Amino acid sequence: MYLNHWKLTNHPFDDVADSSFFVTSPTTEMLCADLHQAIVRRRGAIMMTGEIGCGKTTISQQVLLQLQPERYDIAWVTNARLQPEPMLREIAHQLNLELSGSDGDNNHLMRQLQNQMIRNAEQGRDSVICIDEAQGIPSLDTFEELRIMLNFQLDCRFLVTIFLIGQPELKGIIAKIPQLKQRLALDLMLGKYSLAETTHYMLHRLRVAGCNRPILTRQAALSVFRHTQGIPRRVNHLMDHCLTVGMRENASAINDKLVALTVERYPY
Repeated sequence: MYLNHWKLTNHPFDDVADSSFFVTSPTTEMLCADLHQAIVRRRGAIMMTGEIGCGKTTISQQVLLQLQPERYDIAWVTNARLQPEPMLREIAHQLNLELSGSDGDNNHLMRQLQNQMIRNAEQGRDSVICIDEAQGIPSLDTFEELRIMLNFQLDCRFLVTIFLIGQPELKGIIAKIPQLKQRLALDLMLGKYSLAETTHYMLHRLRVAGCNRPILTRQAALSVFRHTQGIPRRVNHLMDHCLTVGMRENASAINDKLVALTVERYPY
């Protein structure tokens, strides 16, 4: 437990989507603004892709948290490895819709989902379906069911926003479904952090965790960036280990030598 050693109130580099640790930058602000606008304007289908650990889920959740809860009915699907019928049932469950009918009748399930979305629209609510790790969807038929939902329209507006979040290979999958690809109103790619962004990210999280003195040297920040390539999840792992090793070594700061020792003990 290194909190006492570094005089921190929280662990700054835990791998959980905590909005208090969310780091803004020109890139993330633009991404969030584009996603928020696409949802608010009911533009239909949107997609965001990025490498493992780049912060896709964190940014997506930050955007959703900014939506007015009384206006939006949101389904957040974290297990994307679903065939068409289980996917429809999971979406219905997330939207608090009690389904009727027997198994195997996807048309009946779709009608019930459509009716729910119509009721939402009549009550001034918008329906949003977010599929995290969407590259894991095992069947193009499931993507086709999601595409069909984009046909749910009322008074010249989409009744649902489909938000697909995934790794870069998701682009290749969507390319095999021209009807869905053409419906994408927004296709964003989340890249890695630059050195400046990585440094800002680390300093911000340390500050939020209660750090009130400089404990990260410029040389250490550069070393962390080189080892992690600016991927936030890898930064989290390396910095958490650095704080642990620093405590054990009774270090007063994280310098490049401490980073090198940490990498030696916890290879990346």
